[in-house]
Amino acid sequence: MPTKTDSQQNQQQCYHCGAELAPGMRVCPVCGRKQTRTCYCGAEIPVTARTCPECGADWSASRRVRRKSKSKRIDWKQLTKSAVIGALITALAAAGLSAIVTALARRSLDYGQPLPASFIQRLSLALTAMYRAVATVADRLAEHGAGAATLLGILVLGAGVGAVVYLFREGFWTRWRYRSSSKIKRKRSSSTTDQAD
Repeated sequence: MPTKTDSQQNQQQCYHCGAELAPGMRVCPVCGRKQTRTCYCGAEIPVTARTCPECGADWSASRRVRRKSKSKRIDWKQLTKSAVIGALITALAAAGLSAIVTALARRSLDYGQPLPASFIQRLSLALTAMYRAVATVADRLAEHGAGAATLLGILVLGAGVGAVVYLFREGFWTRWRYRSSSKIKRKRSSSTTDQAD
């Protein structure tokens, strides 16, 4: 029976197109797909690996991102649907904005004074009402001894909340958790080896 040589045994195949790859190749020369990916801990692992050998992260439920086919044909049905949805969303947004501007503009007018017909004039009155509201809030904060420090604290708190939401949404918390867990595992393994010695 014929036996495989060492080079044939070490030869790999592309997970996407099945092309033969030389040992250590990270990109398939036929289809251009990457054969490795970066784990949360920073280790390079094969795309088909279910778990990371370094930190033990589970990659079995991950989805491979496929490239979209660049078709030059226009789907007129989908285009019409998108145009109608865009028109409805724009009309609703315009109606909502007009209602908000009108309500704010009325707060700037005296009782019985008519509302101007021009949208630009209404917008100017709405901005005036918003400025007065902000000035009123600032005055009340100053009266209670809070002043600019409280306002700055509120802004910093809001910025912190926004940053935390962004980090959670982008998955940085998951990456940090896997890195910290891998460090703990390494410390435990090193401590057990020291005790064994």
